[in-house]
Amino acid sequence: MNIAITGKPGVGKTTLCKKIWEKLKPNLSISGFITLEIRVKNRRVGFEVFDLRKEVKTKLASVGKCKTMVGKYCVHITEFEEYLKNSSLRDACDLIIIDEIGPMELKSYFFVELIEELLNSETPKLFTIHAKSKHPLLEKIRRTFKIYTIDERNRNQVTEKVLELLKENL
Repeated sequence: MNIAITGKPGVGKTTLCKKIWEKLKPNLSISGFITLEIRVKNRRVGFEVFDLRKEVKTKLASVGKCKTMVGKYCVHITEFEEYLKNSSLRDACDLIIIDEIGPMELKSYFFVELIEELLNSETPKLFTIHAKSKHPLLEKIRRTFKIYTIDERNRNQVTEKVLELLKENL
């Protein structure tokens, strides 16, 4: 069972992943990460990834200038790839959750190759994907995963449906 969640920014994709992780982690081995905002005085200044198995954070991007930019954010490719190399994503587990496969993460060739590798594994996956990007990896996921588009009205129902599907298939 491979599921991808998409929707506009801020609609609740990360919250959905976090709820699924919290409900399933007592009984299952889960690898992956969720992407969290870094806020200072109610202002978003960056993003970090939170490892679901090790429960540690690594900076993904911050406001500023550098070689690899997405909008106003400098993407910390080296730090992100170091995290990926030391993560549990390649370890045996019951479920892989990756929030998100979007423009920042896709700047890393290592990340793209890792996701391609994971797509070939039998391990069930729950990904969140950027709604508009036409990146070939995202197009492949759209063709091969069960896709749910969430919004403010349906996000709670979709969370319950995804949880139900995963419980039935894990």
